[in-house]
Amino acid sequence: MTKVWVCDNEPSERFPIYTRGNVSEVFVEAVSPLTWSAYAPRSWELGWRDALCRMGAFTLDEFEPVGECEVVGCFGGYVYLNVSLSRVLGVRVPGMSIEAMDRSFFGDYPDVPPYRPDPRDENPECARAAGEWLRSLFTTTELPELAEDEARLDRLVGSRPDLSMASDAELLARFRELRPENRYFFAKHIYMTYCSNVVAAVVAQIAAAVQAPEMAAKVTTVLDIPSARQSFEMWELSRVVARSAVLMREFDAGVDGLLERLLDSAEADVRKFLAHWAEFIDRWGFLGASVWEFRSATYASDPRVPLRMLDRARQAPDAAAPRERSAALRAERDKAIKEIAARLSGDAEARDRFLGAAQAAEVFLPAREQTKLNCTRMTEEIRANLRELGGRFVERGVLAAWEQLLLLLDNEVDGFLNAPGRYGEKIANRQAGLELLKSKWPPFVFEGEPPPLEAFEDRVKEPKPAVTSGEQLTGVPVSQGVHTGPARVIASLDDDSDLEPGEVIVAVTTDSSWGPLFLAAGAVVCQTGATISHAAIVARELGIPAVVSVPDCTERIKNGTVVTVDGSTGRVTVA
Repeated sequence: MTKVWVCDNEPSERFPIYTRGNVSEVFVEAVSPLTWSAYAPRSWELGWRDALCRMGAFTLDEFEPVGECEVVGCFGGYVYLNVSLSRVLGVRVPGMSIEAMDRSFFGDYPDVPPYRPDPRDENPECARAAGEWLRSLFTTTELPELAEDEARLDRLVGSRPDLSMASDAELLARFRELRPENRYFFAKHIYMTYCSNVVAAVVAQIAAAVQAPEMAAKVTTVLDIPSARQSFEMWELSRVVARSAVLMREFDAGVDGLLERLLDSAEADVRKFLAHWAEFIDRWGFLGASVWEFRSATYASDPRVPLRMLDRARQAPDAAAPRERSAALRAERDKAIKEIAARLSGDAEARDRFLGAAQAAEVFLPAREQTKLNCTRMTEEIRANLRELGGRFVERGVLAAWEQLLLLLDNEVDGFLNAPGRYGEKIANRQAGLELLKSKWPPFVFEGEPPPLEAFEDRVKEPKPAVTSGEQLTGVPVSQGVHTGPARVIASLDDDSDLEPGEVIVAVTTDSSWGPLFLAAGAVVCQTGATISHAAIVARELGIPAVVSVPDCTERIKNGTVVTVDGSTGRVTVA
């Protein structure tokens, strides 16, 4: 294999299909060499294996030796997930299917490589253990381990030493010493993700079987999703701004320099806002775009991102309050569960299976999001050491920005600390390489040999034909409701999106840092995604329609195009 990026690894021969599905929410851009080389083999890879073995669906001897990446991969500088492994789950987990597992990764994405049976996929002992695991999901009503994990993470963050007093070598050592803890939290997240995938797939299968596929999204709505809580808090902050003439004037003047202007004010409304803002950042400051990449900015390090979202939300009317919509959605969920159960009245086994899955959804979908937040907090704890260490080399005139430290591989950093001047050319070359990769879109899925750089698409390219009046685009319906409004195509939160209340967000994908932007949106349309992708989950919790896996939507739908989004049918219709 010809490497495109310095930290690319070999693909698995046993499990040859990889996708950007789901992982593109947390690794939006090309990964930095230090992020990947230090944490992928010893933390993410091993944590994922831990989760698969906890389910009973795999045994450790089915994987490559420790130190090799197989479940996760870096190809062309972008992080991929292994699809073949999940298809084996579809074979081994009783009642599941390859199609159901594919849908959780791909939605309705075209050109997915077909499943190619391997005699090793069948494993009666693993199937028996996986069956026991599956049955346990339907009887789980609570997960006390989540509270224990949050307490464990609180202790870890609370015990952080004064990094400014640590030596360079001590900072690097702590960065590496956090790998076992990261593996623990990542394994828990992957385990809860598979629990959620299976539960959501069972709900979808049964809803389709009783000729009510549109009800599946209703059953997985309003579940007190932890990643939606920041959006509810942002809404309350937006009401503080909207009800204050002085704050509205300051926001009208622009978010650049806003906090500095507010700090100089003695107005009571301003002091109240700043106190609430400090609490918000204290709770959610670890979030940011591409949240698991160590070089990424966070709400705390670059508050312009959440301030821009707050600027959009403050303009929404009080009637758009998300909690007002939640009560109605809860009633819709209860109604859908009763309706599906009634249609299964002649099949007691199927009815009990459905009711168990509906109950499990209330447990495992929030758990998936909570464990994802735990991983994101853990990432910030790791990142803090590098930010301090890299910042020192900026002060010494060695680096132009602290993030350039991440252009080194894990086995190069010690040498850099001892003789940084020897690495100047290498860092410059990799910086140029990273900028090139950031200008490309990696293939969404591939099988076997990773695609060469020539197969990547330019992010800025010749536009595709715009949608025309009356045309329909179709995707996967993931959040009920119908909304008509102008489209707003958003490439990333780094852009000043100028989203107006009621507009339809059109994006390739979204991650947990996008949640507050949904407050001003009337609906969401994504190019990739599935039932439990971020956009789907948060849209359901906030009560706005959403359709995902809509091919070419970001290229064909232009800003200002009026579209009707039907979150029950998956249709996006141009006015």
